Amino acid sequence: MSRPPAPPRLDLLLADAARDHPDRPAVTADGRTLTYAELERTVGELADALTAAGVRPGDRVGIHVPKSIEAVLGIYAVLRSGAVAAPLDLAAPPERTARMVRNAGITFLIAPAANPAATRAVKECADGGTADPRPLGSHLGILPVDCPAAPLTDAAGAGYVLFTSGSTGWPKGVLLSHENVLHFVRWTVERFGVTPADRIGSQSSLTFDLSTFDLFGSALSGACLVLLPDLLKGFPRDVVEWLRTERISVFYAVPTLYQSMLHKGGATGAELPGLRVIAFAGEPFPTAELKRYTALFGNAEFYNLYGPTETNVCTFERVDHRWDPRDGLSIGRAIDGVRVELVDEAHRATRDEGEIAVSGPTVFLGYLTDGELRPLTTRITPDDGSPAYLTGDLGHYGADGKIYLRGRRDHQVKRRGYRIDLYDIESVVQELPEVRTCAAVWTESAPGEGRIVLYAVADGMTRTLLRRAVSAALPRHMVPDDIHLVGRLALTGRGKIDREALASAAPTQERDHGRRQ
Repeated sequence: MSRPPAPPRLDLLLADAARDHPDRPAVTADGRTLTYAELERTVGELADALTAAGVRPGDRVGIHVPKSIEAVLGIYAVLRSGAVAAPLDLAAPPERTARMVRNAGITFLIAPAANPAATRAVKECADGGTADPRPLGSHLGILPVDCPAAPLTDAAGAGYVLFTSGSTGWPKGVLLSHENVLHFVRWTVERFGVTPADRIGSQSSLTFDLSTFDLFGSALSGACLVLLPDLLKGFPRDVVEWLRTERISVFYAVPTLYQSMLHKGGATGAELPGLRVIAFAGEPFPTAELKRYTALFGNAEFYNLYGPTETNVCTFERVDHRWDPRDGLSIGRAIDGVRVELVDEAHRATRDEGEIAVSGPTVFLGYLTDGELRPLTTRITPDDGSPAYLTGDLGHYGADGKIYLRGRRDHQVKRRGYRIDLYDIESVVQELPEVRTCAAVWTESAPGEGRIVLYAVADGMTRTLLRRAVSAALPRHMVPDDIHLVGRLALTGRGKIDREALASAAPTQERDHGRRQ
Protein backbone atom coordinates (compact mmCIF):
# COMPACT_ATOMS: atom_id res chain seq x y z
CA MET A 1 0.00 0.00 0.00
CA SER A 2 1.42 3.37 -1.01
CA ARG A 3 1.75 6.06 1.60
CA PRO A 4 -0.42 9.15 1.31
CA PRO A 5 1.48 12.22 0.10
CA ALA A 6 3.05 14.33 2.83
CA PRO A 7 1.06 17.46 3.66
CA PRO A 8 2.41 20.66 2.06
CA ARG A 9 4.83 22.73 4.11
CA LEU A 10 6.07 26.26 3.51
CA ASP A 11 9.51 25.56 4.97
CA LEU A 12 10.11 22.79 2.42
CA LEU A 13 10.13 25.46 -0.28
CA LEU A 14 13.37 26.63 1.28
CA ALA A 15 14.77 23.09 1.49
CA ASP A 16 13.98 22.52 -2.20
CA ALA A 17 15.56 25.85 -3.20
CA ALA A 18 18.70 25.02 -1.22
CA ARG A 19 18.94 21.70 -3.04
CA ASP A 20 18.32 23.17 -6.50
CA HIS A 21 20.04 26.56 -6.13
CA PRO A 22 22.50 26.26 -3.21
CA ASP A 23 24.81 29.08 -4.27
CA ARG A 24 22.22 31.55 -5.51
CA PRO A 25 21.38 34.56 -3.30
CA ALA A 26 18.31 33.85 -1.19
CA VAL A 27 17.88 37.04 0.82
CA THR A 28 19.68 40.37 0.99
CA ALA A 29 19.26 43.31 3.36
CA ASP A 30 21.45 46.17 4.56
CA GLY A 31 24.41 45.05 2.46
CA ARG A 32 24.31 41.45 3.74
CA THR A 33 23.36 38.41 1.66
CA LEU A 34 22.72 34.74 2.47
CA THR A 35 22.72 32.04 -0.18
CA TYR A 36 20.03 29.38 -0.18
CA ALA A 37 22.46 26.88 1.29
CA GLU A 38 23.41 29.29 4.08
CA LEU A 39 19.79 30.17 4.80
CA GLU A 40 18.73 26.51 4.94
CA ARG A 41 21.61 25.54 7.23
CA THR A 42 20.94 28.39 9.66
CA VAL A 43 17.20 27.69 9.70
CA GLY A 44 17.91 24.06 10.61
CA GLU A 45 20.15 25.11 13.49
CA LEU A 46 17.56 27.58 14.80
CA ALA A 47 14.77 25.00 14.52
CA ASP A 48 16.83 22.61 16.67
CA ALA A 49 17.36 25.41 19.19
CA LEU A 50 13.61 26.12 19.29
CA THR A 51 12.87 22.47 20.01
CA ALA A 52 15.50 22.46 22.76
CA ALA A 53 13.81 25.56 24.26
CA GLY A 54 10.53 23.65 24.57
CA VAL A 55 8.70 24.61 21.38
CA ARG A 56 6.37 21.78 20.33
CA PRO A 57 4.62 21.09 17.01
CA GLY A 58 1.42 23.15 16.93
CA ASP A 59 2.65 25.77 19.40
CA ARG A 60 2.14 29.36 18.31
CA VAL A 61 5.35 31.37 18.31
CA GLY A 62 5.41 35.16 17.93
CA ILE A 63 8.26 36.63 15.86
CA HIS A 64 8.71 40.00 17.60
CA VAL A 65 11.67 41.13 15.49
CA PRO A 66 12.21 44.06 13.09
CA LYS A 67 11.96 43.17 9.42
CA SER A 68 15.40 41.79 8.67
CA ILE A 69 17.28 38.66 7.69
CA GLU A 70 16.90 37.58 11.33
CA ALA A 71 13.11 37.85 11.05
CA VAL A 72 13.14 35.72 7.90
CA LEU A 73 15.28 33.14 9.71
CA GLY A 74 12.91 33.17 12.67
CA ILE A 75 9.79 32.58 10.56
CA TYR A 76 11.32 29.70 8.63
CA ALA A 77 12.78 28.14 11.80
CA VAL A 78 9.39 28.20 13.54
CA LEU A 79 7.81 26.50 10.53
CA ARG A 80 10.63 23.95 10.36
CA SER A 81 10.08 23.06 14.02
CA GLY A 82 6.45 22.21 13.23
CA ALA A 83 5.12 25.22 15.15
CA VAL A 84 2.89 28.06 13.91
CA ALA A 85 4.57 31.35 12.98
CA ALA A 86 2.93 34.61 14.10
CA PRO A 87 4.79 37.76 12.93
CA LEU A 88 4.24 40.68 15.32
CA ASP A 89 4.82 44.41 14.94
CA LEU A 90 7.73 45.49 17.13
CA ALA A 91 6.54 49.12 17.02
CA ALA A 92 2.96 48.44 18.24
CA PRO A 93 2.04 49.40 21.81
CA PRO A 94 3.03 46.52 24.14
CA GLU A 95 -0.44 46.36 25.76
CA ARG A 96 -2.04 45.84 22.36
CA THR A 97 0.49 43.21 21.31
CA ALA A 98 0.02 41.43 24.64
CA ARG A 99 -3.74 41.20 23.99
CA MET A 100 -2.98 39.68 20.58
CA VAL A 101 -0.58 37.21 22.20
CA ARG A 102 -3.18 36.06 24.73
CA ASN A 103 -6.03 35.91 22.25
CA ALA A 104 -4.05 33.90 19.71
CA GLY A 105 -2.61 31.56 22.35
CA ILE A 106 1.02 32.46 21.61
CA THR A 107 3.26 30.58 24.04
CA PHE A 108 6.72 31.80 22.95
CA LEU A 109 8.14 35.10 21.71
CA ILE A 110 11.25 35.37 19.55
CA ALA A 111 13.10 38.60 20.30
CA PRO A 112 16.14 40.45 18.93
CA ALA A 113 18.97 39.42 21.24
CA ALA A 114 20.64 42.85 21.18
CA ASN A 115 17.55 44.84 22.16
CA PRO A 116 14.82 42.70 23.76
CA ALA A 117 13.23 45.49 25.85
CA ALA A 118 10.06 45.76 23.70
CA THR A 119 9.54 42.00 23.81
CA ARG A 120 10.06 41.90 27.59
CA ALA A 121 7.40 44.63 27.90
CA VAL A 122 4.96 42.52 25.85
CA LYS A 123 5.62 39.46 28.03
CA GLU A 124 5.12 41.50 31.20
CA CYS A 125 1.78 42.79 29.90
CA ALA A 126 0.75 39.30 28.75
CA ASP A 127 1.55 37.22 31.83
CA GLY A 128 2.98 39.59 34.44
CA GLY A 129 6.38 37.93 34.30
CA THR A 130 9.82 39.42 33.72
CA ALA A 131 12.72 37.53 32.21
CA ASP A 132 15.59 37.85 29.79
CA PRO A 133 15.45 35.93 26.51
CA ARG A 134 17.24 32.62 26.23
CA PRO A 135 19.81 32.78 23.37
CA LEU A 136 18.86 30.88 20.23
CA GLY A 137 21.67 31.94 17.92
CA SER A 138 21.72 34.21 14.85
CA HIS A 139 21.20 37.28 17.09
CA LEU A 140 17.84 35.96 18.32
CA GLY A 141 16.49 34.98 21.73
CA ILE A 142 13.31 33.34 23.00
CA LEU A 143 10.93 34.14 25.85
CA PRO A 144 8.21 31.75 27.08
CA VAL A 145 4.76 33.21 27.73
CA ASP A 146 2.59 31.75 30.46
CA CYS A 147 -0.42 30.96 28.28
CA PRO A 148 -2.73 27.96 28.79
CA ALA A 149 -3.24 27.36 25.05
CA ALA A 150 -2.62 23.79 23.90
CA PRO A 151 -0.75 23.07 20.64
CA LEU A 152 -2.89 23.15 17.51
CA THR A 153 -2.52 19.46 16.76
CA ASP A 154 -6.06 19.10 15.39
CA ALA A 155 -5.94 22.07 12.98
CA ALA A 156 -5.20 20.71 9.52
CA GLY A 157 -1.76 21.92 8.51
CA ALA A 158 -1.84 25.11 10.64
CA GLY A 159 1.23 27.18 9.86
CA TYR A 160 0.74 30.94 10.01
CA VAL A 161 -1.10 33.58 12.03
CA LEU A 162 -1.78 37.09 10.76
CA PHE A 163 -3.87 39.66 12.61
CA THR A 164 -6.70 41.74 11.24
CA SER A 165 -8.82 44.53 12.67
CA GLY A 166 -11.90 43.51 14.64
CA SER A 167 -14.95 45.27 16.07
CA THR A 168 -14.22 43.91 19.55
CA GLY A 169 -11.52 46.55 19.93
CA TRP A 170 -8.60 44.19 19.44
CA PRO A 171 -7.16 42.44 16.36
CA LYS A 172 -8.33 38.94 15.54
CA GLY A 173 -5.85 36.14 14.91
CA VAL A 174 -6.39 34.69 11.43
CA LEU A 175 -5.12 31.09 11.37
CA LEU A 176 -3.81 30.03 7.97
CA SER A 177 -2.69 26.59 6.89
CA HIS A 178 0.48 25.90 4.94
CA GLU A 179 -1.77 25.05 1.96
CA ASN A 180 -3.70 28.37 2.26
CA VAL A 181 -0.48 30.30 1.68
CA LEU A 182 1.06 27.81 -0.77
CA HIS A 183 -1.91 27.87 -3.14
CA PHE A 184 -1.65 31.65 -3.50
CA VAL A 185 2.14 31.58 -3.82
CA ARG A 186 2.14 28.84 -6.47
CA TRP A 187 -0.47 30.69 -8.51
CA THR A 188 1.36 34.02 -8.26
CA VAL A 189 4.79 32.64 -9.19
CA GLU A 190 3.29 30.96 -12.25
CA ARG A 191 1.18 33.97 -13.25
CA PHE A 192 4.09 36.42 -12.84
CA GLY A 193 6.55 34.03 -14.46
CA VAL A 194 9.03 34.37 -11.58
CA THR A 195 12.40 32.65 -12.16
CA PRO A 196 15.73 32.37 -10.29
CA ALA A 197 16.91 35.40 -12.26
CA ASP A 198 14.32 37.67 -10.61
CA ARG A 199 14.89 39.95 -7.64
CA ILE A 200 11.71 40.41 -5.59
CA GLY A 201 11.51 43.73 -3.75
CA SER A 202 9.87 43.33 -0.33
CA GLN A 203 8.41 46.53 1.11
CA SER A 204 5.52 45.14 3.14
CA SER A 205 5.58 44.53 6.87
CA LEU A 206 5.84 40.84 7.73
CA THR A 207 2.53 41.25 9.62
CA PHE A 208 0.80 42.11 6.33
CA ASP A 209 -0.44 39.38 3.98
CA LEU A 210 1.33 40.97 1.01
CA SER A 211 4.59 39.74 2.51
CA THR A 212 3.71 36.06 2.04
CA PHE A 213 4.35 36.33 -1.70
CA ASP A 214 7.71 38.02 -1.12
CA LEU A 215 8.87 35.53 1.48
CA PHE A 216 7.66 32.25 0.01
CA GLY A 217 7.39 33.16 -3.69
CA SER A 218 11.11 33.86 -3.75
CA ALA A 219 11.89 30.43 -2.28
CA LEU A 220 9.48 28.61 -4.61
CA SER A 221 11.08 30.19 -7.68
CA GLY A 222 14.69 30.36 -6.44
CA ALA A 223 14.61 34.17 -6.82
CA CYS A 224 16.38 36.61 -4.49
CA LEU A 225 14.32 38.29 -1.75
CA VAL A 226 15.48 41.89 -1.26
CA LEU A 227 14.24 43.64 1.89
CA LEU A 228 13.53 47.38 1.67
CA PRO A 229 14.96 49.19 4.71
CA ASP A 230 12.08 50.55 6.78
CA LEU A 231 13.77 53.94 7.03
CA LEU A 232 13.38 54.48 3.28
CA LYS A 233 9.60 54.03 3.15
CA GLY A 234 8.91 57.66 3.99
CA PHE A 235 11.25 58.92 1.26
CA PRO A 236 9.84 58.08 -2.20
CA ARG A 237 12.92 59.21 -4.11
CA ASP A 238 15.07 56.91 -1.99
CA VAL A 239 12.65 54.03 -2.64
CA VAL A 240 12.97 54.58 -6.39
CA GLU A 241 16.75 54.72 -6.08
CA TRP A 242 16.67 51.50 -4.04
CA LEU A 243 14.58 49.79 -6.72
CA ARG A 244 17.12 50.88 -9.33
CA THR A 245 20.34 50.00 -7.49
CA GLU A 246 18.97 46.66 -6.24
CA ARG A 247 17.74 45.83 -9.77
CA ILE A 248 14.28 44.88 -8.54
CA SER A 249 12.26 43.09 -11.24
CA VAL A 250 9.09 42.16 -9.31
CA PHE A 251 7.40 44.53 -6.86
CA TYR A 252 4.16 44.07 -4.90
CA ALA A 253 2.96 47.07 -2.89
CA VAL A 254 -0.02 49.20 -1.92
CA PRO A 255 -1.17 51.97 -4.30
CA THR A 256 -0.27 54.65 -1.73
CA LEU A 257 3.42 53.81 -2.11
CA TYR A 258 3.21 53.72 -5.90
CA GLN A 259 1.55 57.13 -5.93
CA SER A 260 4.24 58.70 -3.74
CA MET A 261 6.92 57.16 -5.98
CA LEU A 262 5.21 58.74 -8.99
CA HIS A 263 4.70 62.23 -7.54
CA LYS A 264 7.75 62.58 -5.30
CA GLY A 265 10.14 59.86 -6.42
CA GLY A 266 10.42 60.39 -10.17
CA ALA A 267 9.45 56.80 -10.98
CA THR A 268 9.53 56.07 -14.73
CA GLY A 269 10.18 53.10 -16.95
CA ALA A 270 13.41 54.72 -18.11
CA GLU A 271 14.55 55.12 -14.49
CA LEU A 272 13.58 51.51 -13.63
CA PRO A 273 14.04 49.50 -16.83
CA GLY A 274 14.32 46.17 -14.99
CA LEU A 275 10.95 46.44 -13.20
CA ARG A 276 8.83 44.00 -15.21
CA VAL A 277 5.98 43.16 -12.77
CA ILE A 278 4.07 45.88 -10.90
CA ALA A 279 1.47 44.32 -8.62
CA PHE A 280 -0.77 46.14 -6.17
CA ALA A 281 -3.40 45.32 -3.56
CA GLY A 282 -4.79 46.47 -0.22
CA GLU A 283 -6.73 49.53 -1.41
CA PRO A 284 -8.17 50.98 -4.65
CA PHE A 285 -5.67 52.52 -7.06
CA PRO A 286 -6.98 55.93 -8.28
CA THR A 287 -7.64 55.27 -11.95
CA ALA A 288 -6.03 58.45 -13.33
CA GLU A 289 -2.81 57.70 -11.41
CA LEU A 290 -2.79 54.08 -12.58
CA LYS A 291 -3.18 55.19 -16.19
CA ARG A 292 -0.11 57.41 -15.80
CA TYR A 293 1.82 54.41 -14.50
CA THR A 294 0.83 52.18 -17.40
CA ALA A 295 1.96 54.91 -19.81
CA LEU A 296 5.30 55.41 -18.05
CA PHE A 297 6.07 51.69 -17.70
CA GLY A 298 5.21 50.45 -21.18
CA ASN A 299 7.16 47.19 -20.81
CA ALA A 300 5.85 46.18 -17.37
CA GLU A 301 2.91 43.93 -16.50
CA PHE A 302 0.36 45.42 -14.09
CA TYR A 303 -1.76 43.30 -11.75
CA ASN A 304 -4.64 44.40 -9.53
CA LEU A 305 -4.90 41.75 -6.79
CA TYR A 306 -7.84 41.55 -4.39
CA GLY A 307 -8.51 39.64 -1.20
CA PRO A 308 -8.75 40.15 2.58
CA THR A 309 -6.31 38.61 5.05
CA GLU A 310 -8.71 35.69 5.59
CA THR A 311 -8.42 34.58 1.95
CA ASN A 312 -5.23 36.25 0.75
CA VAL A 313 -5.55 37.05 -2.95
CA CYS A 314 -8.69 35.49 -4.42
CA THR A 315 -9.24 37.55 -7.60
CA PHE A 316 -6.97 39.31 -10.06
CA GLU A 317 -7.09 41.64 -13.02
CA ARG A 318 -4.18 42.14 -15.39
CA VAL A 319 -4.38 45.80 -16.37
CA ASP A 320 -3.82 46.18 -20.09
CA HIS A 321 -1.85 49.21 -21.27
CA ARG A 322 -4.84 50.07 -23.49
CA TRP A 323 -7.15 50.17 -20.45
CA ASP A 324 -9.38 53.26 -20.30
CA PRO A 325 -9.96 54.70 -16.79
CA ARG A 326 -13.48 55.70 -17.85
CA ASP A 327 -14.33 51.99 -17.89
CA GLY A 328 -13.49 51.66 -14.20
CA LEU A 329 -11.07 49.21 -12.63
CA SER A 330 -12.40 45.74 -11.86
CA ILE A 331 -10.97 43.24 -9.40
CA GLY A 332 -11.26 40.70 -12.20
CA ARG A 333 -12.02 37.02 -11.76
CA ALA A 334 -11.12 34.29 -9.29
CA ILE A 335 -7.60 32.88 -9.30
CA ASP A 336 -7.27 29.24 -10.33
CA GLY A 337 -8.90 26.76 -7.96
CA VAL A 338 -10.75 29.36 -5.87
CA ARG A 339 -14.49 30.02 -5.95
CA VAL A 340 -15.66 33.64 -5.72
CA GLU A 341 -19.38 34.50 -5.78
CA LEU A 342 -21.64 37.44 -5.11
CA VAL A 343 -24.27 36.36 -2.59
CA ASP A 344 -27.50 37.82 -1.24
CA GLU A 345 -28.46 38.09 2.43
CA ALA A 346 -29.42 34.39 2.48
CA HIS A 347 -25.94 33.52 1.19
CA ARG A 348 -27.27 32.43 -2.20
CA ALA A 349 -25.21 33.13 -5.30
CA THR A 350 -26.70 35.98 -7.32
CA ARG A 351 -26.03 37.85 -10.55
CA ASP A 352 -27.24 41.06 -8.92
CA GLU A 353 -25.20 43.23 -6.58
CA GLY A 354 -24.13 41.22 -3.56
CA GLU A 355 -21.49 40.50 -0.96
CA ILE A 356 -18.28 38.91 -2.17
CA ALA A 357 -17.95 35.37 -0.78
CA VAL A 358 -14.87 33.18 -1.17
CA SER A 359 -14.36 29.44 -0.75
CA GLY A 360 -11.56 27.08 -1.66
CA PRO A 361 -7.93 26.36 -0.79
CA THR A 362 -6.89 29.91 0.15
CA VAL A 363 -9.65 30.40 2.76
CA PHE A 364 -8.36 30.45 6.34
CA LEU A 365 -9.03 27.80 8.99
CA GLY A 366 -10.75 30.17 11.41
CA TYR A 367 -10.14 32.83 14.06
CA LEU A 368 -8.13 32.30 17.22
CA THR A 369 -10.13 33.48 20.25
CA ASP A 370 -8.98 33.05 23.85
CA GLY A 371 -6.29 30.73 22.54
CA GLU A 372 -8.72 28.39 20.79
CA LEU A 373 -9.63 27.96 17.15
CA ARG A 374 -13.13 29.02 16.07
CA PRO A 375 -13.48 27.22 12.71
CA LEU A 376 -15.17 28.82 9.74
CA THR A 377 -18.63 27.28 9.21
CA THR A 378 -20.48 29.54 6.74
CA ARG A 379 -21.80 27.87 3.58
CA ILE A 380 -23.11 29.45 0.41
CA THR A 381 -25.72 28.12 -2.04
CA PRO A 382 -25.05 26.16 -4.17
CA ASP A 383 -22.83 24.43 -1.60
CA ASP A 384 -19.48 23.15 -2.89
CA GLY A 385 -18.73 21.33 0.38
CA SER A 386 -16.21 23.83 1.74
CA PRO A 387 -16.75 26.74 4.15
CA ALA A 388 -16.97 30.20 2.66
CA TYR A 389 -15.75 33.54 3.95
CA LEU A 390 -18.03 36.56 3.59
CA THR A 391 -15.69 39.47 2.95
CA GLY A 392 -18.05 42.34 3.80
CA ASP A 393 -17.19 43.89 0.42
CA LEU A 394 -20.06 44.57 -1.97
CA GLY A 395 -19.66 44.04 -5.68
CA HIS A 396 -21.46 43.74 -9.00
CA TYR A 397 -20.73 42.05 -12.28
CA GLY A 398 -19.81 44.22 -15.23
CA ALA A 399 -20.79 43.51 -18.82
CA ASP A 400 -17.41 41.81 -19.18
CA GLY A 401 -18.33 39.29 -16.46
CA LYS A 402 -15.72 40.69 -14.06
CA ILE A 403 -16.40 41.88 -10.51
CA TYR A 404 -16.40 45.59 -9.63
CA LEU A 405 -16.33 46.81 -6.03
CA ARG A 406 -19.26 48.80 -4.62
CA GLY A 407 -18.18 49.50 -1.04
CA ARG A 408 -18.56 47.83 2.38
CA ARG A 409 -21.39 46.33 4.43
CA ASP A 410 -19.83 47.35 7.74
CA HIS A 411 -17.64 49.98 9.38
CA GLN A 412 -14.33 48.85 7.95
CA VAL A 413 -12.21 51.04 5.69
CA LYS A 414 -8.98 50.61 3.76
CA ARG A 415 -6.23 53.14 4.37
CA ARG A 416 -2.67 52.84 3.04
CA GLY A 417 -3.26 49.15 2.47
CA TYR A 418 -4.49 48.34 6.00
CA ARG A 419 -8.01 47.16 6.71
CA ILE A 420 -9.22 49.15 9.72
CA ASP A 421 -12.42 48.67 11.68
CA LEU A 422 -13.60 52.06 12.93
CA TYR A 423 -15.27 50.34 15.88
CA ASP A 424 -11.83 48.94 16.77
CA ILE A 425 -10.52 52.51 17.11
CA GLU A 426 -13.52 53.54 19.19
CA SER A 427 -13.21 50.54 21.53
CA VAL A 428 -9.57 51.30 22.28
CA VAL A 429 -10.09 55.07 22.71
CA GLN A 430 -13.06 54.54 25.03
CA GLU A 431 -10.80 52.59 27.40
CA LEU A 432 -8.95 55.84 28.13
CA PRO A 433 -10.25 56.96 31.55
CA GLU A 434 -10.83 60.58 30.48
CA VAL A 435 -12.96 59.68 27.45
CA ARG A 436 -16.71 59.51 28.02
CA THR A 437 -17.70 58.62 24.46
CA CYS A 438 -16.28 58.89 20.97
CA ALA A 439 -16.96 58.15 17.31
CA ALA A 440 -14.55 57.45 14.46
CA VAL A 441 -15.77 58.26 10.96
CA TRP A 442 -14.36 58.01 7.46
CA THR A 443 -14.50 61.04 5.18
CA GLU A 444 -13.96 60.10 1.55
CA SER A 445 -12.34 62.67 -0.74
CA ALA A 446 -12.24 60.41 -3.81
CA PRO A 447 -12.98 56.73 -4.47
CA GLY A 448 -10.67 54.78 -2.17
CA GLU A 449 -9.15 57.92 -0.63
CA GLY A 450 -10.05 59.68 2.59
CA ARG A 451 -9.28 60.42 6.22
CA ILE A 452 -10.18 58.93 9.59
CA VAL A 453 -11.63 61.57 11.91
CA LEU A 454 -12.18 60.97 15.62
CA TYR A 455 -14.74 62.94 17.65
CA ALA A 456 -14.42 62.56 21.42
CA VAL A 457 -16.19 63.81 24.53
CA ALA A 458 -13.55 63.83 27.26
CA ASP A 459 -12.95 65.33 30.68
CA GLY A 460 -9.83 67.31 31.51
CA MET A 461 -8.16 66.71 28.15
CA THR A 462 -6.77 69.01 25.52
CA ARG A 463 -6.66 67.87 21.93
CA THR A 464 -2.88 67.58 22.15
CA LEU A 465 -3.05 65.36 25.23
CA LEU A 466 -5.78 63.25 23.66
CA ARG A 467 -3.74 62.77 20.49
CA ARG A 468 -0.75 61.64 22.56
CA ALA A 469 -2.89 59.15 24.47
CA VAL A 470 -4.53 57.82 21.29
CA SER A 471 -1.17 57.53 19.53
CA ALA A 472 0.20 55.53 22.46
CA ALA A 473 -2.80 53.18 22.51
CA LEU A 474 -3.09 52.43 18.78
CA PRO A 475 -0.64 51.16 16.17
CA ARG A 476 0.54 53.89 13.83
CA HIS A 477 -1.59 52.81 10.85
CA MET A 478 -4.79 53.16 12.93
CA VAL A 479 -4.16 56.60 14.47
CA PRO A 480 -6.86 59.04 13.23
CA ASP A 481 -5.78 61.77 10.84
CA ASP A 482 -7.82 64.37 12.73
CA ILE A 483 -9.09 64.51 16.31
CA HIS A 484 -11.81 66.85 17.55
CA LEU A 485 -12.89 67.40 21.17
CA VAL A 486 -16.61 68.17 21.30
CA GLY A 487 -19.18 68.78 24.04
CA ARG A 488 -21.50 66.10 22.67
CA LEU A 489 -21.84 63.81 19.66
CA ALA A 490 -24.56 64.37 17.06
CA LEU A 491 -27.40 61.85 17.45
CA THR A 492 -30.05 60.47 15.11
CA GLY A 493 -33.76 60.66 15.86
CA ARG A 494 -33.45 57.23 17.51
CA GLY A 495 -30.70 58.42 19.82
CA LYS A 496 -27.85 56.68 18.03
CA ILE A 497 -24.62 58.41 17.06
CA ASP A 498 -25.24 60.16 13.75
CA ARG A 499 -22.13 59.04 11.90
CA GLU A 500 -23.27 60.46 8.59
CA ALA A 501 -23.64 63.93 10.12
CA LEU A 502 -20.22 63.69 11.73
CA ALA A 503 -18.61 62.51 8.48
CA SER A 504 -20.22 65.30 6.45
CA ALA A 505 -19.20 67.90 9.05
CA ALA A 506 -15.57 66.76 9.22
CA PRO A 507 -14.24 68.48 6.08
CA THR A 508 -15.81 71.80 7.10
CA GLN A 509 -14.42 71.58 10.61
CA GLU A 510 -11.01 70.66 9.23
CA ARG A 511 -10.97 73.67 6.91
CA ASP A 512 -12.08 75.95 9.73
CA HIS A 513 -9.40 74.52 11.99
CA GLY A 514 -6.81 75.07 9.28
CA ARG A 515 -7.66 78.79 9.15
CA ARG A 516 -7.41 79.08 12.92
CA GLN A 517 -3.91 77.63 12.79
